[in-house]
Amino acid sequence: MKLRALALIALITGLLFVAGSPASAQRPIPGIKQTVAFKQLKNYVQFLGGRKNVPASSTQKMNFRSNLNARKRKANQKVVALYKQKLTRLSKQDDNQERRQVKQIRLAQKRQVQALKQDLADRINDIQEDQAQAVQRVYDNFAPRINMRADRRDALKRQLKRTKNPAKRAALIRQINKLQTQINALVSDRTIAVNNVNSKFSARISKANNLYNSRIAGVRANAQRQIQQARTAWRQTFRTQIAAAKTRRDGQKEIVAGVASRGAGYIDQMPPVNE
Repeated sequence: MKLRALALIALITGLLFVAGSPASAQRPIPGIKQTVAFKQLKNYVQFLGGRKNVPASSTQKMNFRSNLNARKRKANQKVVALYKQKLTRLSKQDDNQERRQVKQIRLAQKRQVQALKQDLADRINDIQEDQAQAVQRVYDNFAPRINMRADRRDALKRQLKRTKNPAKRAALIRQINKLQTQINALVSDRTIAVNNVNSKFSARISKANNLYNSRIAGVRANAQRQIQQARTAWRQTFRTQIAAAKTRRDGQKEIVAGVASRGAGYIDQMPPVNE
């Protein structure tokens, strides 16, 4: 039972730690004055201030300075650590926001490209419907003339089968051949007309493809420019943030130096020991 209870407590503690981690990562980074290292320096300087009128030997003063410098060094190390922590957070934050913005630009580009491709497909479908109707009109235009001659030819062929007289058969064959020649000429003209129609509509389809491919390329190029501009802007933002962080770091170092300097002054004020 005890082992089970301990395991449950450990599990709950682990969950609370995991749940609290993201929140702790977003906590404001403290200033140097809120740190233990600075408070230790400040408390030691206050201690020195309380002893500024107390006689001290050279050895004591050397120890005081050594302790003061050690606390000053720790405080400065904390200033640098806070600065590095700030840079790490800025880098991650800016990277996340930059990726989010780039993702939005690419999603917008994808939607635009898909819309253009659908428009192109619809336009080509319309052109192909017009093409099919135009081709059918060509066939409808030639059909009466071809069919009339084909019907006449077929009738003559049936008559030829029934005819025994050589002279009449020769005459029928000449008429059949003449009609077939006319039919062949009409079919050839029809093929040329259909090819012309198909060529004209192929040119329209090619023109539509070129137009929309150009628009799609423009959308992609514009998205790439936006991504480059966004990245350039984020780099500038990061440089500005780094400059601000450096200014804050230098200011905090000055605070540490000022407090340590006050402590050094207190040591200098300590009167010598009368021997």
